[in-house]
Amino acid sequence: MIRQKGYKWKRIGFVAVFVTLACVLYYLPSGYLVISPGPVIELSQVVEIEGYPSTGASFYMVSIFAREAGILQTLGAAVDPNLDLWSKRQLLGGRSVEEYLEVNRDLMERSQVTATWVALSVQGMSAPKEGPFPVRVSIMPGQVAGPSAGLVFALEIITRMDQDIVMGRKIAGTGILDPDGRVLPVGGVAQKTIACREEGIEVFLVPSQNLDEALRFAGDMEVYGVDTVEEAIRVLSSGSNS
Repeated sequence: MIRQKGYKWKRIGFVAVFVTLACVLYYLPSGYLVISPGPVIELSQVVEIEGYPSTGASFYMVSIFAREAGILQTLGAAVDPNLDLWSKRQLLGGRSVEEYLEVNRDLMERSQVTATWVALSVQGMSAPKEGPFPVRVSIMPGQVAGPSAGLVFALEIITRMDQDIVMGRKIAGTGILDPDGRVLPVGGVAQKTIACREEGIEVFLVPSQNLDEALRFAGDMEVYGVDTVEEAIRVLSSGSNS
């Protein structure tokens, strides 16, 4: 009886140590963020253009989730092909998380202004780069921050106001848009591609510099790399960027 009690307490002690160690590894900061696929959002729910209501032809924006990782989560993410690890120090660059988020909220607002100006310019409308614009465009991205939806914001405005380049397809895109209409590379393309594939997106537009990464995770989904918003329009109109 005494031996059985001793063995029982040893087992309880082992389990307690194991649970404590697991908790420590789970919560102990690793210095990394785990990057995972985020939501794929239809822009008819996000973009409003005065005088141009949504007619059902709409693009999709895609984002990523980033969360602080403990040691245990970092080990799990390192072997999961759907996840990525970003150095918190490199990403934040000495800023606090709140400062980083504030910068990215500002970048999101800037991307909306740039996308509106580029879209109107493509249609031959003249306006100051900073506005006011001849057409009132309101974009409400919710908690999504950063500039990487600039390309699809511009394409959504163009298809709503001028020509249906969606043509019944489920199309998503990612890419920073500059005032000259150039599409610049973004981060998290692997996770964005996975999110689009799982959502049933048929066509995914990415910056040309991100194309190889996207193709590795695309499966049967069509993926095109583009360098400008005009090229994106040609690709969607012809089904090819050749």
